[in-house]
Amino acid sequence: MTQLLNLWNWLRSSLWLIPCVMSLVAFGLALLADHLDVLYHSTQQKAWPQWSIYQGDLDGARLLLSTVAGSMITVAGVSFSITMVALSLASNQFGPRLLMNFMRDTGNQLVLGTFVSTFLYCLLSLGNGAGSTGQPPAISASIGLLLAIVSVFVLIYFIHHVSSTIRAEQVIKMVARESLTSIMCLTQLDNCDHIKAKETICKWSGSDSFMVPSPRSGYIQAIDEDGLIQDGHSLDAIVELQVRPGKFITDGEPLALVQAKRWHKNEATRFSRHFIIGHCRTDDQDPEYGVSQLVEVAVRALSPGINDPHTAMGCIDWLASGLIQIADKPLRGPYCGDEHGHIRLIRQPVDFQGLVRTAFDQIRQNAQTIPVVAIHLLDALARIHRAAQSSSRKEFLEGQARQILKSASACDWQPHDLEDLKIRFSGLLEAS
Repeated sequence: MTQLLNLWNWLRSSLWLIPCVMSLVAFGLALLADHLDVLYHSTQQKAWPQWSIYQGDLDGARLLLSTVAGSMITVAGVSFSITMVALSLASNQFGPRLLMNFMRDTGNQLVLGTFVSTFLYCLLSLGNGAGSTGQPPAISASIGLLLAIVSVFVLIYFIHHVSSTIRAEQVIKMVARESLTSIMCLTQLDNCDHIKAKETICKWSGSDSFMVPSPRSGYIQAIDEDGLIQDGHSLDAIVELQVRPGKFITDGEPLALVQAKRWHKNEATRFSRHFIIGHCRTDDQDPEYGVSQLVEVAVRALSPGINDPHTAMGCIDWLASGLIQIADKPLRGPYCGDEHGHIRLIRQPVDFQGLVRTAFDQIRQNAQTIPVVAIHLLDALARIHRAAQSSSRKEFLEGQARQILKSASACDWQPHDLEDLKIRFSGLLEAS
C-alpha cells in the first residue's frame, strides 16, 4: 500500500505524465491511419474515403501535415512558456509551495499533451506508406486536419484557463478543497474504547520492545496504519507511533515503539516499510499542511509588498469553513484496533485546538495593524464558536478571541475600530 501511495504521489505531481501518454496514443494513431491508407489503396475501394475531410492530392496532404506539425510545435513552445510565466507569478504572490498544485492541474497537462501529440502524429504521418505509392494519404491527412481544428479550440481554452488559474480566488479555492478533504478524514472514528485500551496497554508493559528507526531523513508523507495493525496482530504486539504525517525526521530517529511478545531482529525493517518519507510534505494524511498553505497565502497577502487584505480575508473564510465542519464532531483518537477488537496501534492524533492554532495564529500576528482583517478573523472565530458543542472547544475559541482583542489594544487603532472589535467580542461571549 505504501509503495502504491508513493507512486501515486509521484505520478500526479509529474507535469509530463499525461503529455507522454497522449504522445504514445498519437504514435499508435499514426500507425493505424497509415495501415488504413495502405489497405484502402490496395483494395482499390474508391468510395471508402469519400467521407474524409481531406479531398486533395498527395502534395497537398504533405503540405498540410508539415504545416500542422510546424505550427503545433511552435504553439506548444509558446504554451509551455506561458505556463512557466504563470508558475513564476504564482510563486511570487502565493508562495513556492503552491507550485505543486499547479503542476497537478489536469488542464495544463491536457493542453500541452494535445499540442505535442498533434505534432508527433503529423510528423509520423509525413512518412505514410500510401504516400510512397503516389496516392494521397486521405485518412492520415483528414485525422491531422481534425487534430489541428481541435488544437485551435484547446488553445482558446488554455488562454482562459491560465488567466483564471492564477487568480487569487481560484488558488484559494483549489487549496481549500484539498484541505477540507483531509480535514474531514479526521472525523472517521475508530471503534476503540479508551478505558479498555489503557487496560490493554498495561498488560504489555512487561513485554519486550524495540524501536523502528527511520531509514533516511525527510518528511513523513504517509503512514500505512492498516499494514502496521496487521504486522502488530501477527506478532501479538502494540505499535506506538513516535511521529505523524507532516513531521520531519532524521535518519536513525525512532518512527515507532513496538511492544511485542514474540519478535526477532529483522522485525524493525519490516515495520519501517509502512512509512513513506519524502523531501516535502503532502496533504494526503496531513491536514495541517493544507491549512498551512492557506495561511501562507494570507500572510503573504498581508505583507507590505503585496498589501492585499481581501485575499487574506478569503483565506480566513475558507479556513473557517473547514473548521466549522468538524467543530461539533469528535475527532479520531490515539487508539486503533484490529478486526478482533484488540488494540494494535497508538497514533499521535491531530486535535481541534492544534488545527485552530495552525489556522489563525500567524494571521493574527500579521494582522495586528490591519483592523479590517483582525475584525474579520474575530467574526470567523465567532462562527466556529457557534458551531462548536464542546465547552472545552468554546473556551479555547474564546481565548483565541481574547488574544485578538489584546493585540489590537496594544496597537494604535482608531477608537471606532477598536470599539467595533470589542462589540464583536462581546457578541461572541454572549453566544456561549
